[in-house]
Parts: sequence; C-alpha cells; structure tokens
Amino acid sequence: MAENETAHVDSLEQRAACLVNPASGIANDYLNHFNEILLLIENLPTLLPEMLDELLEWNPVTYREYFAKSQLPGSARALEIYEGLDESFRREFEGIIDGINAMAMASIDVIRAHRSPDGELDPSRVSDFCENASCAIRSALNRASDLVNNGKEMPAESPQGMADRLIPCVA
Repeated sequence: MAENETAHVDSLEQRAACLVNPASGIANDYLNHFNEILLLIENLPTLLPEMLDELLEWNPVTYREYFAKSQLPGSARALEIYEGLDESFRREFEGIIDGINAMAMASIDVIRAHRSPDGELDPSRVSDFCENASCAIRSALNRASDLVNNGKEMPAESPQGMADRLIPCVA
C-alpha cells in the first residue's frame, strides 16, 4: 500500500472512531433515524401534505441494519464496537429503541387511520395526537441519547431535561 493510501486509511479510521461515543461505544449518528420520524410527526399538522407520504413510509431500522447499510467511513468499525459492548448495556439500549419504534409505528397507524378514503388528511384531526406522540417519542429518544452520551454513568441533568421535568408535555 502506498504511503498516501495508508494515510487515507488512517484518516478514515480516525473519522470512524469519531462516530462512536467513547462513553458508551454507541454512535450518535444512529439516533438521527429517530429524529427524522420525530420531526415528521411533530411537524405533520403544519406541513401537510408534503410530509405525509414520507411519514407513512418510515420503518424501524436496528443499529446493526443502520450501520450495515451506512456509507459513513467507519460503519464496519462501529458495528464491531457495538458487538463488543456489555450485553446487558446493549439490551438496555435496544429496549429503549424498541419502545421508540413501537411508539413511532403506532403513531403512523393512528395517522394512517385518520386519512379520508381519498387519502387526504385534515391536520386538525391529528394535531393534538401528533403533539402528544412527539412528546412521548422525544422523551424516549432523550433516554437513548443519555445512554449514548454517558454510557453507564448517570447523566447530569441537561437544561432540556430540567425543562421537560418542570414543564411536562400537555396531555
């Protein structure tokens, strides 16, 4: 391997190391998949109909699936690190993700059920639901983010966490 190629590979490995949070061994990038559905649900009432098809087509993706398909440098290394994590810690993370997936898919089903026979959706019919669903998904996503960013250590309460605790979502 030429010196330039070696330097390029080393650079990719360094960038790959940045994917994975050293506190947990989990890459933050994976949570973007859930931020996408959260934003779609949250903004659906104001951005209809442009976002409806995208929301209805969203599907859960596991960490392994996400990085197996990812074009990011270091995706394979991120998977290797994930496989080496403490099994109980990985199960805890995957349990939170399973909950987010369940909430997202249930939300999609409710939104789909509110469509008229011609496929149209009246934003006023789902506005309150979208607000409540996005609040619940955001809360679970914050728990997943805490695990990614802090590992097994107890996270310090973030300003957003304090605000969420003091000013709960309207039910």
